[in-house]
Amino acid sequence: MKTTWHRSDLGMGILALFWLCWSWAVWQHAAIIAWFDQAIALPLHHSPEWFQTAMVHYTHLGDPHSITTLTLIIGLVLILIRQTKGAIFFWFNTWVLAGYGNYLVKQLIERPRPTAWRLVQIGGYSYPSGHSTTTTILIGSLLVIAYDLLKNQQLKRWLFGLGIAIILLMMISRIVVGVHYPSDTLGGLMLGTCLTYLSARLSHGHRHGNFKFKNHIH
Repeated sequence: MKTTWHRSDLGMGILALFWLCWSWAVWQHAAIIAWFDQAIALPLHHSPEWFQTAMVHYTHLGDPHSITTLTLIIGLVLILIRQTKGAIFFWFNTWVLAGYGNYLVKQLIERPRPTAWRLVQIGGYSYPSGHSTTTTILIGSLLVIAYDLLKNQQLKRWLFGLGIAIILLMMISRIVVGVHYPSDTLGGLMLGTCLTYLSARLSHGHRHGNFKFKNHIH
């Protein structure tokens, strides 16, 4: 177990370093970022109309009011099944880490949103994608809790695959509707992954069950 943790720490350290380099390249308007964005965005902007319509509906699932409602319900369900620690872990990640972490980076990079193609209207800065960051943290936190509670390895793999699909679709939807560059969504994915891992690492062994309070009344 210790070896696994050490290897994953190294992997996440490398990912965090790559995210920093990626963010710096975005900030500096590096040519490779422009190439990356154009290569991915152009085919998606010429995708079939039915797909674009589906992505418009899908992307709204990541809007703040939708995420707040969804995370509140999930947290309450966790409390009902006597997983209060898991609920706090989940709420902290999705409400604090996702919200403030993404906001801070946006204010530092100050990248304007793309304007050439728009299917929905939104303000604010572009990098990183808040929907991508939040969806990654939400799904990642749920997977951490599921891996804590479930023993069926095949079910874990199925849930992992489903979670990856949900995240990738959200990333694609933000490009299709024209409110983010592909580099924004990749930056959000990496940021969300690093923050989720850090939270999971620090809370390891403390996410299962309810809080127990000692009664000092005699």
